[in-house]
Amino acid sequence: MVAPTRDDTLGTEADPVGAVDGVRGNAGLPIALVAALSWEVRPLLRRQSGVRKSGTVYSFLRDGAPVLLAVAGVGEENAYREAHRLLERVAVRGIVTIGFAGGLADFLNRGDVVLADHVMDQQTGERYDCSGDLWPAQHAHRGGLLSAAEVIASAAEKRNLAGKWGAVAVDMESAGVARAAAESGVEFAAIKAITDTSMESISFDFERCRSEHKGLSYWKIIREGMRTSQTIRDAWMLARGARVAARALAAALDSPELSGTR
Repeated sequence: MVAPTRDDTLGTEADPVGAVDGVRGNAGLPIALVAALSWEVRPLLRRQSGVRKSGTVYSFLRDGAPVLLAVAGVGEENAYREAHRLLERVAVRGIVTIGFAGGLADFLNRGDVVLADHVMDQQTGERYDCSGDLWPAQHAHRGGLLSAAEVIASAAEKRNLAGKWGAVAVDMESAGVARAAAESGVEFAAIKAITDTSMESISFDFERCRSEHKGLSYWKIIREGMRTSQTIRDAWMLARGARVAARALAAALDSPELSGTR
């Protein structure tokens, strides 16, 4: 589900990269997180104290260690652009793509969290290995994450992709962040929460929801969601799944007991 990336309710205007520079000597290099949408990370940010914000980048300390969190927008190119920009500005210990994904494996339910073993780019066929130790996620499932160029809306297509790629989940941003990490030579991880299962279809025509930057327009999705009684039901399903997934993602990322499980 897509929400506006602007969020004026958290933190204050500041330079998060400058804030990280100020503590780096004592706490080590920061970890960078990249999400597509502010809605994906609001519960996580609300768990933190001293959150600072500048544009699309937040900063905070977690257990005394600095963290940068960038909101990039939907799609691989937006994710790559923001991750590349962040990695050019500051040295980091590693970078993690976080946010929402659709379930491809039958055992995944809404709100389940996936700590990816590897990311596969559907467009190029490239495979990027992931670090499971960079930011472990509590009670997370493990497996491959497929990065697709478009929203996978039908249950039949989900089954097809699961069989073809052997992936357990699908998103639209992970390959972009992985590519930026590979170019910069830093560790990479992917942690995603499931909004819709492999058995659920979405009746939206997402091509009608494209923005000028090749992502997805929030307002166009709202308009598409109001088109028929079925799309209204699907919009409600997606909104509910997004709320569950955002809370689960925050709990998995912020847990004091960081131990991924199969």
